[in-house]
Amino acid sequence: MTDRRLRRMQALSPFGVGAIVDMLGESFVAEDVTRWKGRRVTLAAPRIAAHFGVEELRLPPAPRDGRLPYYRFPQWLFCGTCRSMTHWSVGRERPGMMPRCQHCSRSPQLVPMRFVAVCGNGHLDDVPWAQWAHSGGGRGREQRQCGRAELQFDHLTTVGGGLESLRVRCRTCRADRNLADLTSPRALGRINIGCRGRQPWQRDTEAVTCDQTPVVLQRGASSVYFPDTASAIDLPPDSDWVTWGGTAARVEQNQYFLLLHKDPESDIRGHLIRMIAEQENVKEQQVIAILNDRLGVTGADAGSGTSEELAEREWHALTNPRVRSHPDDRFITRRTPFPGPQGHGRLDPVVDQMRSAISDIVLVDRLREVRVLRGFRRHTMDARIPADLGTRSASLPAVEVYGEGIFIVFDEDNLRRWELQTPVVRNAATLHKRFAGSMHARWIESTPTPRLILLHTIAHLLMRQLTFDAGYPSSSLRERIYASPPDADTPMAGVLIYTAAGDAEGTLGGLARSGQAERLVTTIAATLAAARWCSLDPVCRESKAQGPAGLSMAACHACALVPETSCTMGNVLLDRTLVIDDEYGFMRDPLAELIAVQAATT
Repeated sequence: MTDRRLRRMQALSPFGVGAIVDMLGESFVAEDVTRWKGRRVTLAAPRIAAHFGVEELRLPPAPRDGRLPYYRFPQWLFCGTCRSMTHWSVGRERPGMMPRCQHCSRSPQLVPMRFVAVCGNGHLDDVPWAQWAHSGGGRGREQRQCGRAELQFDHLTTVGGGLESLRVRCRTCRADRNLADLTSPRALGRINIGCRGRQPWQRDTEAVTCDQTPVVLQRGASSVYFPDTASAIDLPPDSDWVTWGGTAARVEQNQYFLLLHKDPESDIRGHLIRMIAEQENVKEQQVIAILNDRLGVTGADAGSGTSEELAEREWHALTNPRVRSHPDDRFITRRTPFPGPQGHGRLDPVVDQMRSAISDIVLVDRLREVRVLRGFRRHTMDARIPADLGTRSASLPAVEVYGEGIFIVFDEDNLRRWELQTPVVRNAATLHKRFAGSMHARWIESTPTPRLILLHTIAHLLMRQLTFDAGYPSSSLRERIYASPPDADTPMAGVLIYTAAGDAEGTLGGLARSGQAERLVTTIAATLAAARWCSLDPVCRESKAQGPAGLSMAACHACALVPETSCTMGNVLLDRTLVIDDEYGFMRDPLAELIAVQAATT
């Protein structure tokens, strides 16, 4: 395996486990966590690790600590000069050296074949080029009659464009076949090629039984790799400095505490507790309390929490800001009055209507987000391959990022009345029906309710406006949607717009300042004004199916879509009319007042 260096953030996305990476004319696939080399570095986030059902969250090694293994793939390469094909092997790898042609005098760099074989169960393999070359009709030859096939990848200039002009030929027996049918769904099945049930870097002994027939795709196709990422916010008490940087942190890092945590009922339990207390200069009762707390979060039931339960914990922390915080806490919030006591000039009528829609504003001065790669899928996304392919999955790759944000809580009573309107129910039901039969339902855990679609759309509209008001690039903003289902015990209706950077210092406070009353009123007014009219209206506004699988309605690149890195749902489940429609839009009253103010001043 050739050593290639990436930033830690890139090792999670977009070049995470299972992804194909193109580098300077070479192509590699990232190996799973069990093959990471170097010093083992973990994130101190036990509750988050327990939520994702693992014992630890593992940071990708920094260049000075080790290396991320990337396996050369595809292993079939060809020479752009003489067109001969070479099946590369691990034994021929040399650190930092590119594969070169052994048949040409100048030894040009070999180029990877641009086709790969994948299946819906997530397996990836090289295209069996030797079998393909010998499967053409009219030759009467089979590969086993050639002994050892020497392959040639020809480009036929007399045929024209397309795959018909590409041909794989065996120089031993002259058998050949073009690539015209290569990408058809049953192409490999017709030549009796089945899925080997493994990833390129795995040995045959690690393969699993797979009954699917692989299909051939270009290695850069979007359906070759679907990362399954998730994130969680570090919440109190884990985010408190006294926990991660104070007494508790020192105790947890003690070697005797690690032994005690692995076997809390050990015969020498009392002796270990006394040793820890003496070495860390704390009371034995404190050691016991820390142990009980850690056992409570990493026990058998700790990983059973659902995404809804995680959202409820975050909702509770966001809606109950602390009066005081330590400057080094990783989660610092404060409530700000909205719309604020000071006057807003000509926007006063608009502000009065905003009061009925928005019930609370919380500024998040600092947060720590932990992003996790749970696994990946391929092609039809029938199965998820875990990021840890060891016999016992105990860790997942993760990174931590720091940032700030604005948390907006919407009025629950008004929202409940709005959800019952017939047009609102009809639009949501249409999207829900499409969603249930789409590929997106395999990785989006949320249910498309009127509340979710509304809050998701508002979050997108706000992010687009905040890129102008707060000065952050659109790709640096992210969203978290808190939308409870109709029968939930804890009603939730809020959006968190935040920015997070892979730097311990985080960001500079510009986004949180944009949440102050005098600034946020102007931002919301500008958001509504921009959402009222799309450059593709009336086509966009009247559309009943946009985006993948028709999972959005009035939402397009000109009005509501954001960069893929910013959206938690792949830019689907959006409908601008639910926000601004004259009859049933949730923000129709503030928008009507805004239109009146604009008309009076022109």
